[in-house]
Amino acid sequence: MTTVKLTFTAAVLLALAATQADAAILLTWFPASDYNSNTSAMNATLGITGDTIDTFETTTLIPGLTITLSGGVTTTTWTSLPNLNNSTSLSCNIGAWDGTDVASNEIANQLSSCSQSTGFAGLTTFAYAPGTTSFGIGLGNFQSLTSPSNPITNHELFVNGGDMGTIENLDPTWTPGIALNAYLVITASGGSSITSVGFENLTAADYLTFDHLAVAGTTSSAPEPGTLSLICLGALAIGLARRWKVRGVSLL
Repeated sequence: MTTVKLTFTAAVLLALAATQADAAILLTWFPASDYNSNTSAMNATLGITGDTIDTFETTTLIPGLTITLSGGVTTTTWTSLPNLNNSTSLSCNIGAWDGTDVASNEIANQLSSCSQSTGFAGLTTFAYAPGTTSFGIGLGNFQSLTSPSNPITNHELFVNGGDMGTIENLDPTWTPGIALNAYLVITASGGSSITSVGFENLTAADYLTFDHLAVAGTTSSAPEPGTLSLICLGALAIGLARRWKVRGVSLL
């Protein structure tokens, strides 16, 4: 009767593997021209209406969000912003997708002057512990190699630690330079979730700003519908196997 139990268990595992194989990460880029001072209208355009949004207008981060700065600075993880960063305080700090304040890759989350060239993290990682099926973020001040003024470096994108490629090659509508560059929405499907998103300066120190971070509902509180069905199927299979063992029934 053990063979029956193993057969059903193997079937469940195969179904789970097939479901995970369908998991995918989708990147959707919105051009800087989609910025709108009417945030409700902008959210509708970006497809993030109803999401939980961190505007970075206060130092408190949304629950479950942390930001880690590493590379070129002492590795630091923020559970709250060390300072507010007013994106209108300097002519070289233009990066607000809402309000005036932003998060950045500067170790104190402030830019002292337009000539500042140190204190910028090589890698900025946003971690969202509960996990989410959709993660959105507005990007600014990325001075790419194609920037019309002061080109510095291109940038790499990481999702859940995986290298997704160079941003400038991924986004066909990318606007480089001291400006709003793009809004990125990352979507997970097939039962997968997004727990971290990272941005890396590739060849030189570059000051980056981030704003209007949006997450959909968390994925840790309950299994995905497909996964839940498989759990139920597994429980049913084991129950049947035990019942057949008691009755001395074999399907093989």
